[in-house]
Amino acid sequence: MPLANAFRPMGFTPLDAGGRSNLIVRPRPVPTTRTSSSGGNASTDLAVGDAYAIDAAGNAYRAGPGDVVRGIVISFVLQANQTVMGGNGPVSIDYVTGTLSSAIMLLGIEDPTAAFSIQSNTFAASNIGSKVNLVDAAPDSTFRQSRQSVLVGTVGMQFQCGDILGGPGTSPSGGNPAMGSPNDAYGANAQITVRLLQTFSN
Repeated sequence: MPLANAFRPMGFTPLDAGGRSNLIVRPRPVPTTRTSSSGGNASTDLAVGDAYAIDAAGNAYRAGPGDVVRGIVISFVLQANQTVMGGNGPVSIDYVTGTLSSAIMLLGIEDPTAAFSIQSNTFAASNIGSKVNLVDAAPDSTFRQSRQSVLVGTVGMQFQCGDILGGPGTSPSGGNPAMGSPNDAYGANAQITVRLLQTFSN
């Protein structure tokens, strides 16, 4: 008997490149003070795995359910640190919080053909192909992880659903239902695949 799906939202994880060798990745500026998400959490923190929108000035910020999602954060451009190699040593930024001392850049997947895994509130076979919006939450500052998920059951326009991750009856343990995985079954907290609906190749 499969295990029940666990509640563990961890943002968007890229799965494939839509049949190509590479995903479409764009650099986007992250300003010292960021725009708040529309309809989302009040925090302006930003983590790898978060969906992002772009404000009128072209700056990226964590998207909410009322924003146009342009991409998914996969990393931040390396930044020099005065304490490393005389200020010439790159140090990876993996989380953005508070007011930054200077603007930085993120790298985001802006690829309408790319698939991502994400936790949903619930999922059934009848939801395959449905359009949904994200559920915004502040990232976890301790683990530097996104906490976004998607809301299935209410018609949205940000993402289109595929199926549960791996398909029904499968699991990362090799497909043994007795061993199962925390999120490989239809129902509450299912891990599913989605594609971006509002981004574009430019």
